[in-house]
Amino acid sequence: MKKSCSRKILVIGLVFLFLGASATLGSANLAWSDNFDSYANDQYLEDGSPGDGGWQGWGIPIDPTAGAYVRDDQYHSAPYSVEIATTTDLVHLYTGYTAGVWEYKLWQFIPTDFTLDTYFILLSDYDGSGAAPGCVWTVQLGFHGATGLIESQLVGPSMPFVRNAWKKISCIIDLDTDWLQIYYDGTLLAEHAWTDTVQGTGTGGTLKLVAVDLFSDTGSIVYYDDISLDVPTTDLEVFCGGPYYGDVGEDITFTGSATGGTPPYTFEWDFGDGNTATEQNPTHNYTAAGTYDVCLTVTDNDGQNGTCCTTAIITGTQEPVIEIGTITGGLFKVKAVVKNTGTGAATNVSWSIDLAGGIILLGKATPGTIPTLAAGGTATITSKMIVGFGKTVITVTAGTATKSQNATVLLIFIKTP
Repeated sequence: MKKSCSRKILVIGLVFLFLGASATLGSANLAWSDNFDSYANDQYLEDGSPGDGGWQGWGIPIDPTAGAYVRDDQYHSAPYSVEIATTTDLVHLYTGYTAGVWEYKLWQFIPTDFTLDTYFILLSDYDGSGAAPGCVWTVQLGFHGATGLIESQLVGPSMPFVRNAWKKISCIIDLDTDWLQIYYDGTLLAEHAWTDTVQGTGTGGTLKLVAVDLFSDTGSIVYYDDISLDVPTTDLEVFCGGPYYGDVGEDITFTGSATGGTPPYTFEWDFGDGNTATEQNPTHNYTAAGTYDVCLTVTDNDGQNGTCCTTAIITGTQEPVIEIGTITGGLFKVKAVVKNTGTGAATNVSWSIDLAGGIILLGKATPGTIPTLAAGGTATITSKMIVGFGKTVITVTAGTATKSQNATVLLIFIKTP
C-alpha cells in the first residue's frame, strides 16, 4: 500500500538543527535515539522544533493535525512513550546516513482492542509531497487490525503481530552493499535491496536514510518507545519495565525482555522480598507495604548475562479502623467521640450507647448510624435523654470497637470521672 499526501518541496539540509532535548546525537558516529522521557506528559509533538525533539507532522508546510502526544498510559522505559492514532502522521528527519551499516530499532505496543491499520515507514527520500520521486518509501510495515497481521508492503510477506505486549522492530540497513533486513520480535520478516522501494522494485530508491514516519491510517491507538538509529550491536540488552505499583496482596505482572547476545534466553527475577521467579513475565504479590528493589537477570545461550533493576511501590490496602475516644456525661445525655484511624473511609458505621446498672428510667439504650467517616476523621455521638439513679456502666460500641466507662446517674445528670 502506498501512502499518499499532497505537499510541497522540503530542504533537508538544516534538519540537524531540529534534533531536540529528548533526542541524543553523537557527532562521531551519528548515533541517535529518543525514549520520550524528557518531554512532559501529554506534550504534543508537531513542529520539528528542539522542544519537540525534531518530531513534526507530515508535509511542507507541516500539518499540525498530524502530530502525536507523549503519554504515560504505556511505556517500554518509564515514564513515557509516544501515542500514534487516528490522524497521526509523525515524521523525524535525519541527515548524514549515506554509507555504513545501521540498525533502526524501536519498540511497539499494540493494545488488545486495536482496530483498522497503522504503519511504520522509513524513507530514502522525503520532500513532503507524498509521491515519488520526492518521497520514496523503502520500508513500509502495515499492521492490520482486521487480520492481526504485520505485512512488509514491498515484497509482501506477513506474520501475526502480538497484542498487549512490547515488541521490538529492527531494520538492519547496509548502505554499503544495498541490503535491508526487517525483523519483528527477533524473527526475520523480509529482506531485499535498500534501493527497492514500496513504489515498486527499482523505481528510484537511493543509498541514504532521511526520515521515519509513524503513520496511523485512522487506526486506533498504538505506542512506540525507545527508538534508536545506531551501529548494530550484539551486546545483550535487558529490559525490566517499571516502576510497578500495587496494593498489598494484589497480583502484579512484571514484564521482561532481552535483545542482542545469542538466544534463547533464561530469565531470573528477584522481587526484593526474598522471592524469585524464572518466567519471562511472572506475576507476584507482596505481603507488606513498602518500596522494593526488583531486578531481572537474563542469561543468553553463550552464558553472557545482563541485569536490569527497577522498583515496585506497594501501598497498604486502604481500610478504615474505628476507635472510640473520650466518653463524657453531663446534663441529661452522654456523648462519645468515634475516630477513624485507618487509611480508608468508613460508611454506615452502626453505634450504640448503653447503660447497665443503677435505676435507669429513660435512655437506657440509644442506637444510631454514622453515614460516612473519612480516614482520620472524628464524629461525636449523643445518647437520648437519660433519667435515673445510681451507679452505672456506660458501654459505647461503634462498628467492631467497644469502650466502657463507669458513671453515676443523679436524676438528670450523668457524672463521669
